[in-house]
Amino acid sequence: MPENKNPINSTQTARANVRKTTEMAGGMSMTPKEIVDILRRHLILITIFTFLGSCAGISGWVVLKKYAPKFTAKTYIEVLSPVQSDPSVIGTAMPNKDIAFEFRSSKATLIKQQGNMQELLKRDAIRDTDWFKKFDNDITKAIDSLKKHFGVTADRNSSYIIVNMTCKSPVESALIVNEMVDLFLRAQQNTAAAGTAEKLKLLRNQESAFREKTRSLNSSLAELRETSGITQLDSGDGRSKIHTTTAKLSSLEIEKVKLEADMEQIRTTVENYEKRELSDDVLERNTENDMIIRSLIQRMSNIEAELAQKQTNLGENHREVQKLKELLRQTAADKEARSSAKTRQLRQSDVTLAKDQLSILTNRMAKLEELRARTELEQRELDRTRATYDQLIADREETQNNLFAVQEQISKYNQIKDAAESSKVRSMGLAQVPLEMSSPSIKIFGPGGFMLGFMLGTGLAFLIELMNNLLKSPSDVIKHTNVPLLGMITHNSLEGITKKADMWRVVSESPFSIMSECYRQFRTNLKLSTDTYSQQVLFITSGSAEEGRTTVAVNSAYVFAAEGQRVLFIDTNFRRPTAEKIFHSTAEDIGYGLSGYLNNRCELPQLVRPSGITGIDVIDSGKLPENPAEILSGERMDALIKYAKENYDRIILDGPPMIVSDAKTLAAIADGTILVFNTAITKRGAAKRIARELNEMNANLLGAVLIGVKILKGGYFREMISSYHDYQKPQTAETRS
Repeated sequence: MPENKNPINSTQTARANVRKTTEMAGGMSMTPKEIVDILRRHLILITIFTFLGSCAGISGWVVLKKYAPKFTAKTYIEVLSPVQSDPSVIGTAMPNKDIAFEFRSSKATLIKQQGNMQELLKRDAIRDTDWFKKFDNDITKAIDSLKKHFGVTADRNSSYIIVNMTCKSPVESALIVNEMVDLFLRAQQNTAAAGTAEKLKLLRNQESAFREKTRSLNSSLAELRETSGITQLDSGDGRSKIHTTTAKLSSLEIEKVKLEADMEQIRTTVENYEKRELSDDVLERNTENDMIIRSLIQRMSNIEAELAQKQTNLGENHREVQKLKELLRQTAADKEARSSAKTRQLRQSDVTLAKDQLSILTNRMAKLEELRARTELEQRELDRTRATYDQLIADREETQNNLFAVQEQISKYNQIKDAAESSKVRSMGLAQVPLEMSSPSIKIFGPGGFMLGFMLGTGLAFLIELMNNLLKSPSDVIKHTNVPLLGMITHNSLEGITKKADMWRVVSESPFSIMSECYRQFRTNLKLSTDTYSQQVLFITSGSAEEGRTTVAVNSAYVFAAEGQRVLFIDTNFRRPTAEKIFHSTAEDIGYGLSGYLNNRCELPQLVRPSGITGIDVIDSGKLPENPAEILSGERMDALIKYAKENYDRIILDGPPMIVSDAKTLAAIADGTILVFNTAITKRGAAKRIARELNEMNANLLGAVLIGVKILKGGYFREMISSYHDYQKPQTAETRS
């Protein structure tokens, strides 16, 4: 792989990775530590609101207790099992808990229905109460009050419904509860009695219908037996013997199977007779039984004997020997012809016999099929009649079972018709007059006021934080700007600094202070973040004026020079130059400055002057030119930067804020740009905009420095400052002595 010779590319890659990491961090929600910090910053505000809320809660309790007390009377209604009870069985089946709870809930809903409330308000005892009189006979208002203060709750873990009423008078609250319970129980008993009577009427009608159906089925059975003329109508499932027609059909089926097997066997025999050759034993049997063949065999034996004698006496080639041989061949041929004819005759005889047997079996099969067809017709008729008969029997049995069940239900309903449990609800006693006030309660008003005040104070604290759009902490920089944070400079009040000049020279004049240590940490973070090439020319800028960019630039020059580096400090802010104030000089030292050099009024040797500090040289800004952005992007500025890189280790450009065009030109010239954010000035939107503009113009944005970071009690900076002072205290004391 070829070596990357452009260090800026690697720097931009590393910067992109850092930006990606910070973007991920910025997308996260508020962390627990940030929440704790917000609460800590506004602790006094939250404490005041919490105290005021507690006082308001207790005051409200005192007022309501004196002028608007409330009493709650309560009683219980037992709800029995929803399963219909059976008087003939000891004990009752327990229903599912969910089913029982739904049953209780339905009963509770019935208590609070509007019809019951209207009936309750018609009772004289209720109309005589002060609670009802305050509505001036307005039934609508009274019902609305009942809906709000009259409670009915079905308890999930028991079989009770809780009925309660809350009003100003304890006696009237108990009276209203008792009247409603009495009204509901009476209504439930009447409904249950009416339902039982209606159910009995329905069951008796069903009993009459089942009796009539049973008589009709018995008549249909008798008629079927008489008209069918078929005996043994039962289905043969063990209650009676198999019907003769069924047995006959089964026998015919078996005979048919056997006959088909015999016919198939004979067909196979015929095929075998027609294809096979007769065996030697069959030929031998035919020879023994045929007289012609036997005579030919005898003649062949005589010729063979005579031939043997002639051959011995006359020789092999004698005429008579040849004649006997010819005669022997002729006789053998006659014998073979006779045997073949006899074989064909025998095979034909066997085939004919087998075909005769097959014909007999075929005729027998035809008669069997005719008989079986008639038997099947009889069987189908029997099956239809039997199916009708079985259906009538089944209907009669079902009707009789239904009749017995209805009669049993009638008996049970007659037994429970007058029972008290038929309504499924039962009172557990009258509601007693409450002795203690139910509302207001100090246990609710006190903690409630405390929590309300705490919530209001906390909400106001978070509202204040959300409305504050400044970059107040390092986490704000990471979250809102997506710029790597290279350094954090503590607030100047921590070091007792009040003058701007002291801030400019804090590193040189207070090397052991925490602010100096912060600048040294910034220098280290900067060196570790990118390569040296991208840090040689550093442009330090900010979003607006007075954010501290010059302070960071000057102190950065000090910390780099403290390492032994040669540093060139260039004041490029033509509008508000500061190098003359920070690095004291005479009129001869100032010369034409940077603007004079860029306008060809002087050369490089006349431009650079010593700062009075070892390792740091300075180029003053000079007078404000008419075209600062144009001359900064010219060839003489490039020559200056080239000269500075050849003769100095670090070149720091103290530039104007990003609100002027000069800053963008300088950002393009520099190897790297550093943004300065101030916790007391820099707003989140402005910081985002500046970072976005630098990224869009492909400036090498190395990171940001946050100055003016305040400490919190128990926070990171307080612990760091305390540890830092304790750590260097012995050495500092020795150095001063």
